[in-house]
Amino acid sequence: MTAVARTRPSSVPATAPAPLSLTTDVLPARQGDCLVLSWPDGTTTRRLLVDAGPAPAYEGIRRRLGRLDGDVDVLVLTHVDADHVEGVILLLNDRGLALGVGEVWYNGAPHLSPELGAVQGEILSAIITERAIPWNTTFGTGAVAATRDTGALPVRDLPGGLRLTVLAPDAPALLRLRDDWERACREAGIDVGSVADALAALDARPRLRPEDSYLDREPPPDVRTLARRRADPDRSVPNASSVVLLAERGDDRVLLAGDSTPGVLLPAVRRLLAERGADRLPLTEFKLPHHGSAKNLTADLVRLLPARRYLVSSDGSYFGHPDDAAIATVLEYGPPGLELVFNYDTPRNRRWDDPRLRARHRHTVRFPADEDGPG
Repeated sequence: MTAVARTRPSSVPATAPAPLSLTTDVLPARQGDCLVLSWPDGTTTRRLLVDAGPAPAYEGIRRRLGRLDGDVDVLVLTHVDADHVEGVILLLNDRGLALGVGEVWYNGAPHLSPELGAVQGEILSAIITERAIPWNTTFGTGAVAATRDTGALPVRDLPGGLRLTVLAPDAPALLRLRDDWERACREAGIDVGSVADALAALDARPRLRPEDSYLDREPPPDVRTLARRRADPDRSVPNASSVVLLAERGDDRVLLAGDSTPGVLLPAVRRLLAERGADRLPLTEFKLPHHGSAKNLTADLVRLLPARRYLVSSDGSYFGHPDDAAIATVLEYGPPGLELVFNYDTPRNRRWDDPRLRARHRHTVRFPADEDGPG
């Protein structure tokens, strides 16, 4: 078994050991780093965790951290090399460990490693954001760095009397690597700062996911399968009699489809296209027919009427609209960059705002600002 190395101030006389004011545990982290600094604060033990090793060392680190009788006041990630950051990604997403972290000190792009450090950094940023963990708040959410060429180095005092002085990095070190960070993310297909992209990258790296993850959720809807389902078309006489209007002003076009049925709406759209000599009619907004019923929306309608925004009017009561198949049809056959606009923020509608789904289909989702406000 690998021992935990512990240090204490060398000034303590060997003949008369005094209680340690600051203890450092160097945890086994294979080729990486994981250190826990502990100090007393009355009857409480305060802790500073620095890095958490590579993924292969995580189980041992997890057991050690699980034996702590309290939480961590500050977690410091020195940089995003795999042997420092992977364990941090795992522990901050480990619901089974449930380690409380008061604040994270971490610069988004201080260094790059040959092992996609930038991508791992984006993943960590996404986890911190999704869990709403305080991030560099002690530094006013700015960088943990010695960015001034002159004057005193940054000093921060933690509860219990621990004083920390930041010696590095300096401003040039951060600025020199900014372009490299962005380039590495571009090569990995990740937009810097995109939580959706970062979580999709995390899904593709199972070794960085704990068994019981804070971010575990139901799988997102299977858009392709849902979009290929064929529902019996709506043949309701009242719905077929819906007034359908195309509102146009300048470059804006809004189609108000009522509860119209495919048997009426599709021929009407084709007639309009023939009149205008067009193959398609791009729209600014398309109010989906019959509250997003799968019986009223077809792939042909979405192809012929590509819209920037698709409006859905339903709280899901009574008929359970919108149907998953209808929204999937919009995502599968609609234009890139489309926006789904719901006038109710419900669990059913919220599913389409899943970061993994947005990363895959490059759409956005909008909900009302408040219960009575517009979508």
